[in-house]
Amino acid sequence: MATSTSVPEGVAPQLWNPEIAPVPRERQTWGTWTLFGVWASIAAPSSMLVGSVGITFGFNLWQVLVIALIGDLLTLIPLVAQSHGAITYGLAEPQLDRTRFGVLGTYVPSWARFVVGLGFWGVQTFLITEAMVAMILLLAGQQHSLVALGSLTPATLMHRDPVLFWLMFLAATLGQYLILWSAQPLLSAPSLRWLSRWMPIIAVIVLTFVFADFVLRYHRYLPATLAMRPAALTSAAIPLALVFLSSNIHATQVISWPDMMRFGRSVRSMLLGQIGLPVIYTLTVLYGALMTGIVHSITGKSVYDPILLVAGFLRPSLLAAVVLLAYAALLMNTNIFSNAVPPVYDLNNTWPHRLTWRRGVTIVTAIGIAIGAWALYAQGAYVYFNTWILYVASLLGPFAGVIFADYVVLRRGRLAVDDIFRLHGQYTFWRGFNPIALIAVAVPLALVLALNLGLSLPGGVYLSKASWLTGGLIAGVIYWALMRLAAPEWASPPAAGTGR
Repeated sequence: MATSTSVPEGVAPQLWNPEIAPVPRERQTWGTWTLFGVWASIAAPSSMLVGSVGITFGFNLWQVLVIALIGDLLTLIPLVAQSHGAITYGLAEPQLDRTRFGVLGTYVPSWARFVVGLGFWGVQTFLITEAMVAMILLLAGQQHSLVALGSLTPATLMHRDPVLFWLMFLAATLGQYLILWSAQPLLSAPSLRWLSRWMPIIAVIVLTFVFADFVLRYHRYLPATLAMRPAALTSAAIPLALVFLSSNIHATQVISWPDMMRFGRSVRSMLLGQIGLPVIYTLTVLYGALMTGIVHSITGKSVYDPILLVAGFLRPSLLAAVVLLAYAALLMNTNIFSNAVPPVYDLNNTWPHRLTWRRGVTIVTAIGIAIGAWALYAQGAYVYFNTWILYVASLLGPFAGVIFADYVVLRRGRLAVDDIFRLHGQYTFWRGFNPIALIAVAVPLALVLALNLGLSLPGGVYLSKASWLTGGLIAGVIYWALMRLAAPEWASPPAAGTGR
């Protein structure tokens, strides 16, 4: 299907606009380094946070690394499938989802990730603000006063100087808005491509420097950190380990990755670029875990917020301020790729004939501020990971199961692209919805919700805490079985996949 500014013949106007149409081959210009760079960019302080929280939860360094690597490898399975579809057909996730949920049913996964993405947008913007405020305090010579507070938690800076904090929050919001405003899909998102090329270099240099400097500065505490006793896998510890595993499975990326990968040059470039996930992300988790372990050895307290680790314990204060500036840039880059771009596509998918990219950017920014999910983050690691992170995994896991079962197992990577933009075509299913996909998602969602509300089942606590895995497996099996048995005509792939 050619991309132009006029609606092509046979296409439903309510399902099409030039920004969500298939990306032409000549505009698929993101190569291996750019795609690798997206992952390297995401390996920001927010990824260090995961490693730091693992230490706070009572796991030792090696347990944190093993769980993180398992999460990365589990994520790669659906990610590769998703990226293949995006590059082969030049489509973002909401349009790909029309092939499994229906041309109207796609609004269900689209709006699920819309809410999730904007919730994370708020948390990341909170972290950006922390970095900016901490930098200002350090430049004003206030580093010792931060350490003297004793307890350093995510709410520390917000409560210490609320006026400065919320002014910086508005500044961080405006900066992200301006970058997104200039990231027009019809031009292959030039500002995003620029970020993905340069931010990886900044990420690797800055994070590695901080890690090396921290270890050398506090080297006498390193043996105690490396010798931390592993957490025994008791009936109380296993559910916590499953929650931590869920935080290392990139649930939002699984259903958002095509939004960037649609600009990928080739499947080979994508496969090489995906190496950034297990390599860069796992290294970043190691940095966070080791730094938190060292601080625990020094103070007897677990400081898991990456901004406060640098602000309170990196010397001299001018060096710490420079690092915090880089942290703010990395966090902003992560937030744009992970939590802002996907919701804009979701809006354009819902009202393509009314909403342009820039209108979507404006709406997404306003709603991201209104959701305010940073309130959970500010309450502490356990509350944030055992509520927000767990609920996100519970919600998105079933969608990932349906996506994988449909694209890989049933359709074997073959799609009829023209029908994705037609009200009456192969992906109309039943009145625009695929009820089998909705049932497959609803069953594990209802099960996990019931377990969280007190339903007692043998092993139920493990099912609920491993919600992404269990939800994905249950949904995938139900979808595959019902599509094959109840609606085999819906499950048949086209004779040959049609590209552009």
